[in-house]
Amino acid sequence: MATNYITVKGYIRNGELIVDLPENVSDGEVEVTIPVSDGDHLSLSQEEEQPLSDEEIDKLMQPEPKTGAEIIAAGHTGGWEHKGITDSVEWIKERRRKRREKRGW
Repeated sequence: MATNYITVKGYIRNGELIVDLPENVSDGEVEVTIPVSDGDHLSLSQEEEQPLSDEEIDKLMQPEPKTGAEIIAAGHTGGWEHKGITDSVEWIKERRRKRREKRGW
């Protein structure tokens, strides 16, 4: 099936594309191509990024386990103190109580 194209003029304001379409344009997905000058700094979307090479994928698939000492040194232990939780059982009871009140149980 042949695809016909229409050209419309519009403008971009605050990150939105504004165009006036003719009345006979049907609903559906469209592809918009916007010309940019060399001075514009646009980041590539994930679809436009270069795919990873086989070597890069192989490197990412290699596990790099840490020792217990490395995990502790990195601060990946604990997790309750920064929330001000000193008694986990009491904290759970309080969360359940608040949930019951919220739901009217």
